Amino acid sequence: MFPKLIIQIFLIIGFLVFGYNITYIILTKKRNKNNSSNEEIQKKLKETRLFARIGVWVLNIFITLVCLNIFFFDILSIIIPRIDLGLVDEIVQIIGLTLVLGGNVSLYLAYHELGIYWFYPIDGIKKPKKLVTSGIYSKIRHPIYLSFNLICVGFIMILLDWLLLFLYIIGALGLYFQAIDEEKILIEYFEDEYVNYKLNTGRFFIRYKNKDKPIGG
Repeated sequence: MFPKLIIQIFLIIGFLVFGYNITYIILTKKRNKNNSSNEEIQKKLKETRLFARIGVWVLNIFITLVCLNIFFFDILSIIIPRIDLGLVDEIVQIIGLTLVLGGNVSLYLAYHELGIYWFYPIDGIKKPKKLVTSGIYSKIRHPIYLSFNLICVGFIMILLDWLLLFLYIIGALGLYFQAIDEEKILIEYFEDEYVNYKLNTGRFFIRYKNKDKPIGG
């Protein structure tokens, strides 16, 4: 494993890039907070929304714990056991930093492509005016969630932390169910347009386009 100072530098680099992304989002994006009047859609999503929100909160705890490692690495190393991979520790940590940076790049591209059409459907907002299918969204339906997964896996590989791995599993499941929830609402809003979009894109990873005739086309 790299010395503590190197690991802390990796974490600081990751957080600086992540912090830039969050600042960019806050300063340049306008989030619509109007409540949806479609109670039927909200009822359909009631069962899975709770677990989705739990997952998001767990990821917040995950990020907080990673941040604490910058300042209290020695103490946390005593409290929380580290994963010992032997001779490949340092290689794994370098790959982890690469994933953190790559995840931040895809996160920036995703938010930049969404522009004013960025919103969280499960929060209950009014119908969006446009389905964004350009740029990274032409290949993947949920690049933001993919980005968070890459960033989290990267931090786990840098810190080799068992607790972070446990928190990530819960958080990743939460993001998965949130993605499912959002797709249900988007199908309600955009109908065949979104169904056709699903046929030619992957949920989190690039897939080959379906050559079958589009539904409604």
